[in-house]
Amino acid sequence: MKPEQKAVNELLGQLAKLASREWEADEIARCLDRALPAIPHSVRQALTGIAIQKFEENTGRAPSIIASFASILLGDYDETPLTLSEWREIRDLVADGADELDMDIVTYAMSLVMDYGAF
Repeated sequence: MKPEQKAVNELLGQLAKLASREWEADEIARCLDRALPAIPHSVRQALTGIAIQKFEENTGRAPSIIASFASILLGDYDETPLTLSEWREIRDLVADGADELDMDIVTYAMSLVMDYGAF
């Protein structure tokens, strides 16, 4: 298993545990920080904000969405189906963090965004 896949799987497991009980925002932030140390801090902070919103909207679906976003940011999209709105969120996340992200990741993510019609 590739390191990217291992990180995403571990993140998904941690987020699923949080989703099964009362959770706090700082717990989500810690999960993302542990699983995604290679992602720039500002991008992880933005992803944390998205994750908190997703947990508030639909706790059951949030872990898979956030894990998918992480897989994209790691350059190894896990093929979890995302809505057009979610693709737009990843587009905005990557665009906002483009100055700090590796250009290969920006290109990869934006290519996916275009493939899924969210550009």
